[in-house]
Amino acid sequence: MIKNIREGIIVLVFILLLPILVPYSLLKDRVEKRRRRQLASRFVCLECGEILGVEAIQLADERWDEIVKAIIAKSEPGTRLRLVRTVDAICPHCGCLYLYHQAERTFVVRKESPEWERLEPKLDSE
Repeated sequence: MIKNIREGIIVLVFILLLPILVPYSLLKDRVEKRRRRQLASRFVCLECGEILGVEAIQLADERWDEIVKAIIAKSEPGTRLRLVRTVDAICPHCGCLYLYHQAERTFVVRKESPEWERLEPKLDSE
């Protein structure tokens, strides 16, 4: 009985906080995207010395969309996937791949992992 009351209170609190949590999470996401764009517009590529610009983020978004579409096409219908984004910016001048570190608010060069090297050619060849 006490367990049911406790669960009911938790659900009620969650429902009451939902109108606050949803706009907060949407606003937080928007602010974070804006920070990435601002950083990209002044970040100098470590490989070629050119400024990344907003185009670098757009290139990474397009590439990520292609990767997700390929993974979904290969997976069984109804499969729930947990995907971790592996590229946040791609230099439009030299193709260097960057990850965004939120804690430091900077881009770092993405190091190729053995797992990624095995997957990348398969996705590009299809």
